[in-house]
Amino acid sequence: MLLCMLVTSVVCVEAQRFPDRWIALNPLLDTSRRVESGTLGWMHSLISWGEFGGYLASDQEHAWIQRLGALIELARIGAHSSLAFASEIEFIANPDNDIRFNPRAVFWQEGFLFTHRTDAGYWQVGYYHRCKHDVDNLDLRRQRSLIYGSIVGKYLVPLAFAGWSGGAVLRGDLYTIRLDDRQPRTTADGLPNVEQLLGMLGGSIHLQRVLAAPWVGVFTSAWIAANSYGNRTGAYLFTDGIRMTRLSGGVAAGIALTGAAHFRIGLSYESLADTGINPIPESSRLLALTIAVVNPMAMW
Repeated sequence: MLLCMLVTSVVCVEAQRFPDRWIALNPLLDTSRRVESGTLGWMHSLISWGEFGGYLASDQEHAWIQRLGALIELARIGAHSSLAFASEIEFIANPDNDIRFNPRAVFWQEGFLFTHRTDAGYWQVGYYHRCKHDVDNLDLRRQRSLIYGSIVGKYLVPLAFAGWSGGAVLRGDLYTIRLDDRQPRTTADGLPNVEQLLGMLGGSIHLQRVLAAPWVGVFTSAWIAANSYGNRTGAYLFTDGIRMTRLSGGVAAGIALTGAAHFRIGLSYESLADTGINPIPESSRLLALTIAVVNPMAMW
């Protein structure tokens, strides 16, 4: 509840899009195949998820959204450690053509994720390469290409109370490779600049509850993040002062048809000061109706 209150009270927000911000990946949740303690298992599991929807309230660049993701567990050591490769995309389309579906931007990330189980939760560390590419932008004479790779650290805590189950995530990112190429160029100091990103601290919560019928449930998710920007481009955390820190966040809720997979129908709201699409950063508050299929064996 506190996380939801923080998200909905955000006034000025800006952050980079993480296509997996609504999902918490954890391959060690998958216990379908046992690996004996002290032994090594290869290619343990393959997990995927997907989401598609339309915006009910947005700006001129957001009409449709699609998210797809997959996690391949490369190796597992006993029941306590896992090395996986994950890849996700977020596709944005606006309504500016005859069929009102004009591809506009693709946000893409991929990386390696190491997970280790403890008595109380799970530690995760890895590296994600992220980039954003414009689509169908030649006639617009403007484009924005982004790279914002980071070293990622997470701590995942399982939750169970009053019929609800799921987990909470604390997260930190240390940005390494960064690029913010804009055509035409914009250099105003007050504009968000990915090349000045230093680090991010954030968290999320993911909960679900079964209703009277065992195959019908409800779900809710929320995420929040604080991004810090430095004074210089190309600098790293602790080597440059923090010029500004901004919040971002979102909340979602809906109905889930539960089984081996979850089919979800829900509403999501998020507020972004820099959508990452056009050369001059634009703010937007986005309300979307989406359908999704997720695999509860390895994600919340």
